Amino acid sequence: MPPPKRRRVRIPDDEPQKRLGANVRRLRLERDLTQEELAAACDLHPTEIGRIERGERDLRLSTVVRVARGLDLAPTALFEGLR
Repeated sequence: MPPPKRRRVRIPDDEPQKRLGANVRRLRLERDLTQEELAAACDLHPTEIGRIERGERDLRLSTVVRVARGLDLAPTALFEGLR
């Protein structure tokens, strides 16, 4: 009988979410916006903005676009420093 297959455990890399979140925070503060103001501009709940900024959310493309529009930027600006 063959030995059982070992299952690979994928360790999530949360660095991209943290970098994107830091970029959102920096860009929001550069525009003197509160989380509530940005949330209203993005049609998101303010707690979602906080979770994004802390890197707790793995964002869908549609959310990235909404946040970028709320900041009046191209979505690519949110990915600055990501590799």
